[in-house]
Amino acid sequence: MNLSFRRGFIAALVLLPLALGFSIAVADEFDTEALAEARALMKAGREELMRGEMQLTESEAAGFWPVYEQYRSEVETIRDRQAKMISTYMEAYWEAELGDELAKDILDEHFAISTAILKIEKKYLRKFRKVLPVGKVTRFYQLESKLQAQVDIVLADLVPLFETS
Repeated sequence: MNLSFRRGFIAALVLLPLALGFSIAVADEFDTEALAEARALMKAGREELMRGEMQLTESEAAGFWPVYEQYRSEVETIRDRQAKMISTYMEAYWEAELGDELAKDILDEHFAISTAILKIEKKYLRKFRKVLPVGKVTRFYQLESKLQAQVDIVLADLVPLFETS
């Protein structure tokens, strides 16, 4: 990936902990303004990266961007659930209120989110194939996967493991 595109996205990832409510440890509240700011930065960085890395012709771009916007909108709706799930977990973690019911709820929601994301990816695969050659569709999904992996690495590093009794 082009380094200049990547820097903007990585900068947004640095703000991700604040956006997901990791300020809870200090402020005891979920910072929705920080969430909105970080998500806007991540969206801009993601779009900039896509524009630089997809190598679309004019006609491909005309078909791709409207589908991409719909796709990202649906994905972000599910990622909102993920942010809420993490925030709920972190609040319980910092308040030492981890229990079996929360563990069950978090795990169930984790798998529901994963399933919903996969469903969206499959749904849009057909749509992207209608507007792009298969090689560029593959490139798109690779870029999406790489970007999400970067987010997941940050989250894995910051979210503590569930305390068992």
